Amino acid sequence: MSFEELKANYTRKKHGVSHRSEEYKLMAKYYPGRHEPHDNFLYAFLCLVYEGEDKMDRIKKRMRPLFIAATNQVLVTEEDVEEYFLIAKKEQLIRVNPNGCIELTDEGKRLVEVSYSHNLYTSHYMRILFSEKTVMIATAIILIFLSIMKIFTGLQLGSQAMLTEGFENLTDLIKIGIIVVLSLMLKKDKLASIIIIGMMLFTGFSLVWSGIESLLNPVPIIPTVQAYIIGIVSIVLNVGLLFLKSMVGRISGNLSLLSDSKDASLNIRISVGVLIGLTFAIFHIYFVDSLIGIIIAILVFIDGITIIRELLVKEADFDITSIKVFADNIYNTRLTAYIIGSIRRENLTLEQLLSNFKKGLSAGRLYYEGFADFFYADLDIDTANKHLNRLIEGKYIEERMGTLFLTQKGLKAFYKAKEKEFRQRAQNIAQGPSITPKVISCVVFIICFILLIVFAPQINQWLSSV
Repeated sequence: MSFEELKANYTRKKHGVSHRSEEYKLMAKYYPGRHEPHDNFLYAFLCLVYEGEDKMDRIKKRMRPLFIAATNQVLVTEEDVEEYFLIAKKEQLIRVNPNGCIELTDEGKRLVEVSYSHNLYTSHYMRILFSEKTVMIATAIILIFLSIMKIFTGLQLGSQAMLTEGFENLTDLIKIGIIVVLSLMLKKDKLASIIIIGMMLFTGFSLVWSGIESLLNPVPIIPTVQAYIIGIVSIVLNVGLLFLKSMVGRISGNLSLLSDSKDASLNIRISVGVLIGLTFAIFHIYFVDSLIGIIIAILVFIDGITIIRELLVKEADFDITSIKVFADNIYNTRLTAYIIGSIRRENLTLEQLLSNFKKGLSAGRLYYEGFADFFYADLDIDTANKHLNRLIEGKYIEERMGTLFLTQKGLKAFYKAKEKEFRQRAQNIAQGPSITPKVISCVVFIICFILLIVFAPQINQWLSSV
């Protein structure tokens, strides 16, 4: 059965995978780490055999250019393919017949079909997560939650500043209306973006005004545990919004969402600035809060004016990828590793490199669905070409006599990417339950946060007496 037929016969209700299902247990048995087929290229090896490739030289040739964005693996090497062959043979997922041809066992076929259905199932719900509707709903819920929390705390502490901040968060809901009406309904994406960036610049102007006013007329700041908690919660939620808005904006090509992700970045900076200001206020140093506000405002003006200039160019000259957002780190890091890895492996012209990328991305999309391009449908050779040119401008790559070569800077970037790859591959080797530094950090943070809430009255009393 071909992958097209598998897709045609697929139904989500039938192929939902729970941790208790036999399908999940099958993947957990053969895929180490997170038990996901998109974490490595063993699944791709099995897919090629499933399609009828039965000779190692053919399999190696087809796996060489393979690209998926959901892994840190730089490239598939011949040694990797040999490793996949040995693993698959040891686990009895494949067998070699008397003619020396590789074929899947029944278990191997079942693993491929279950994995492919799982990729379809997961990709469907990831596309819902990374949708314009989801990001609008999430933004509204988070803004309302933060507003209620700040207004309630402001009333409890009698803090006018906290109350003002809470009502300002409510007014941010206007931006959602702008995106929905102007961008999604009326298709006036540029106009919506200009208005959002204009509002961001106005916030920056307000920060400068209040900062200068506070420097000229300093007012004592009374730090409280509640203020710290709100600041931390605000940072965490806005980091989530920053990621979601920039991802959805880049995936959908929605310019207003990309612009709004800049506003989420501004909110993070403001919250960090507030926490720093509160910390200095403990030692009765009050001017730092105002100074940080002014610095943040300057950064906002630089960001905002740069984006406005990009938005005001002629439609024919406008390039949406010129608006840089947080989500670009995912694609750029993966593209950088793929490009410099390909150039290090063999002599390539620019055209050959882009041709290999096109083939590898096409195969990745066939087997891995949305995890090949991480749900960025516009990822193509034009995107790769622009990124390649940036790497050349950044002195990572140089072109001589039509052939691409790595510079020392590019070679260093390659080894850093390989270091990251090997670290992930080592972590993915299952050796039973393990406690990673990330888990420890997360647990410590949660415990400290809970203790902060429990002992808030005593800490506030201490802060007021300092």
